[in-house]
Parts: sequence; structure tokens; C-alpha cells
Amino acid sequence: MTYSENYNKQLQRLYKILKDGQKGYTEAAEHVKSPDLRELFAKIASEREGLANQMGSKMAEFGYSPDMHDDALGVLHRGWMNFKASMTSNTDQNILESCRNGDQAALDAFDDVLQGEILYDTELKSFLMEPRLKINETFVDLDKRYFDMFKKDPSL
Repeated sequence: MTYSENYNKQLQRLYKILKDGQKGYTEAAEHVKSPDLRELFAKIASEREGLANQMGSKMAEFGYSPDMHDDALGVLHRGWMNFKASMTSNTDQNILESCRNGDQAALDAFDDVLQGEILYDTELKSFLMEPRLKINETFVDLDKRYFDMFKKDPSL
């Protein structure tokens, strides 16, 4: 199957989401109070950067390059858009929740792309499953940490 302009648009969208996640986790690491969360968020930001670089390399194989200036797709997924709002209360719980929500939105975006035309390109689908699975692992970990906070302090 050939790499189409539609594939490029979809990969651009996912690339931007990965870069957006990287920026969000970098901000989260800067604002969170817990040293454990700070370290975790910095690690995740680095992982997202690596995933975005891999996506950019895949696009380059087909003669395209990532374009962070074209925001027509509105790629700032809903979780990260609310990130700055959560910073006003600046609690670890709110920041963790925003990160978790951002990853849910990223998973939704990957699932949308994987259900489209790319579904029939097994090589590209296989490639896209790696970042999708990594984001899912992070989401599951954040989800567990988020609900563990309630166990420690039911007043949250």
C-alpha cells in the first residue's frame, strides 16, 4: 500500500499529540510537589520525545517532515488544554488527573487513526501500535496512582 497524503495528515496529528504530551509532562514535572511524580513526569516527557522522534523519522521515510506550525487540526487534545487550568490549584492530584486525561485523549486519537485507512497498511499499523501501547501503559500507571491518592486521603 502506498503512503498517501491522508496518511501524512494522520501522522502529523499523532506527531503533534506526542509533542504536546512531551510539553505537558515537562510542565507537570516543573509544577508537581512530589519528588516521585517529578521524576516520573520527567521520564515520561523524555519517552514522548523519543516517540515523537520515531514518528518524525517514519514520516521522513515517505518524504514528509513533521510540521508543528500547522494547527488547523486543533491537536491540543482536551486533557492538555485543561492542564494550565489545573495549575491554578497546583495540587499533585490535579496535575496527575490532567496528565491522565491528556493520555486518555491521546489514546482516543491513536484509536481514531488506527480505525481509519491506516488499518489496512499492516506495516504502518504495527509501527503505530508501539506509541499507542506505551501511552496506554502510562495511562494505566497514572490511573492507579490517581486512585491510590484517594485511598490515602478520602477527603480528596
